[in-house]
Amino acid sequence: MEKKSKNKSPITSLTDDFNDLVESSGQLVKEAVMEHKKHEQIKNIPTPVLWSHEELYEKKIIFAGMRQRDLLNAFREVRIQLLQKSKTDNMVVLVTSVARTGSSSAFSFNLAATFALDQHKTALYVDCNPYESGVDKYVLGDIKSGLTQYLSGTSLGLEDIIYPSGLERLRIIPSGQGSDSAAEIFNSKKMQSFINEIKSRYPDRFIVLDAPSVQQSTEARILSKYCDYTLLVVPFGKAVTDEVLAAVDVVGKEKFAGFVFAS
Repeated sequence: MEKKSKNKSPITSLTDDFNDLVESSGQLVKEAVMEHKKHEQIKNIPTPVLWSHEELYEKKIIFAGMRQRDLLNAFREVRIQLLQKSKTDNMVVLVTSVARTGSSSAFSFNLAATFALDQHKTALYVDCNPYESGVDKYVLGDIKSGLTQYLSGTSLGLEDIIYPSGLERLRIIPSGQGSDSAAEIFNSKKMQSFINEIKSRYPDRFIVLDAPSVQQSTEARILSKYCDYTLLVVPFGKAVTDEVLAAVDVVGKEKFAGFVFAS
């Protein structure tokens, strides 16, 4: 008895190829629809009254066309490095200072502003420092409530604590009123749910968590478990090598993305 050939007939082969082509085309269409939805979401974000160039210079915020091209390109390089590490447009980055006397807020906000320069991305700056907040100058309008109130079990919704900045595609969540128990609030299931919600609300959202110094409190260590990457701000002349290495251990080597030296 003759053995049946294991080779597919030309008709069967063509049918399989056609099915593969249909499946591949369907996936491409699905991806194109999803990309269109992303862009429509971003386009539909209400545009606030934007800061003028003079106001941006006064607030020391980077913007396209600024005179200090080297500074702008330095922030763009940080953005490139993070995107290459992540290979996704949706990430959470924790920024904290190595030294007790150094603040990471200016760098954190400008990093968020750098991602917001891209018309296809949005950025969210989350002030997680209730002890030394400098977010007032970045928020348009009066701040009524913030993150600590939201996490404390009040009836606030997420939309109640998100504020516009004077930059397109960049929103802010202020820290709220100071709290002696911020560590306990951040180390909660509601904080985990909060991170998941702000990350999933827009698929192309870059989120910055601005934390207190690693030497100032335990918040940076707690917040590091919610982030994808961590950047450490090293104030020039205000931290020794042992302090820098200790800061890396605090946030975790597996999430450590690099140092930023600030004057």
